[in-house]
Amino acid sequence: MKKRILPFLALILITSMGMAQTHTLLVTVPDSVVECYVASEFNDWNPVGDTMIMISESPKVFSLEYEFDGLVDTLEYKFLAGPDWVYQQKQTENFVVQNDSATAVVDTFNAIWRPEREKDVTIEVLVPSGVYELYLTGNFNAWSPSENPMEQTDSTTDNKVFELTIHTIDTAYLEFKFIAGPGWPYEQTDPANYKYMDGASVVCEDFKKIFDPTKVGDITINITSVPEGTPAVWLIGSWGTGWKLEEAIQATDNGDGTYTAIIPQVADIEYKCWNYPEWAYEEASDTLGTQVPNRIASFETGPEFEITVAYWAQVFGATGIKDPISAVYKMYTTNGTIVVEGVNSNVVIFDLYGRLVQNVRAKGTFVSKTLRTGLYIVRVDNMAQKIVVR
Repeated sequence: MKKRILPFLALILITSMGMAQTHTLLVTVPDSVVECYVASEFNDWNPVGDTMIMISESPKVFSLEYEFDGLVDTLEYKFLAGPDWVYQQKQTENFVVQNDSATAVVDTFNAIWRPEREKDVTIEVLVPSGVYELYLTGNFNAWSPSENPMEQTDSTTDNKVFELTIHTIDTAYLEFKFIAGPGWPYEQTDPANYKYMDGASVVCEDFKKIFDPTKVGDITINITSVPEGTPAVWLIGSWGTGWKLEEAIQATDNGDGTYTAIIPQVADIEYKCWNYPEWAYEEASDTLGTQVPNRIASFETGPEFEITVAYWAQVFGATGIKDPISAVYKMYTTNGTIVVEGVNSNVVIFDLYGRLVQNVRAKGTFVSKTLRTGLYIVRVDNMAQKIVVR
């Protein structure tokens, strides 16, 4: 009997070692903090994934129980005084469980959330009369270009008025833009975001393009030449919810070295080619991996287009390195910036939608300008990699 019981007990012990264990985080914050959140690996760095519970009024202390299946001693985390990264702690270094779990103190935050600033607000805008459809995008909807269509409420010979009521967690930090069609090709020309002013209407006079619903159809892209060794061709662009890997369109291999892709029911698009649907494998203009500008196509002027791809920044399957920059350079984020040490020639940064953020000739240590939280594509010398700024 003992011979049967002992292996069974050993199995239970081994199994329990791999199970998630419950732990507790504590933090002391200023009395002005109303709600406290934590972001860490255990919640995929999602600051609204877990709300901390206040357990003491003065000093104000918040607590959170969490489960983590792994070595908890080296677990890093940071605190936020509201349900968004705008409210994160000013201290740039993450806390570490081993050193700080029982003594975490945050004296200052970039901002502190106030419940009275969470409410429904109405945005009203005057635009040119030629606008058929208008969309509102901003930090209230994670900058989705087509999620929130606006309603036309008035018109004149020269102008139209659109409005939309949205919910925002904080009127003090609400920023937004207007898009004259279902996608980023139609965004306002002015690169500056609008900021909310209670009771005010705004005027948006110019857009990159204006969507025309009578000029919509399938756009065909024929890729007539690609670099030798190309495993496949994918197109990623402004259609759908805009520059999303999951909305990439794989081109058909015609068997003769050419590829064909069809983007259904669109008017105007911006796009680029990839040899695999991950950001590092996009097309380039030279052997150094220099990024090419967005390609443009319009159903009205097409609907078929022929293009060639001269180079790839990287070829999928040609290397086993998942993060090529990190394998050669030291790259990290701090205080809202991206830092790369050991640069040889230049650094280029693009946002999630493929828009150029910064292009700098550099040698040695590069420090970017202060960036918004989010995903960025960084190209260093001849390599590209994704990085998250938090």
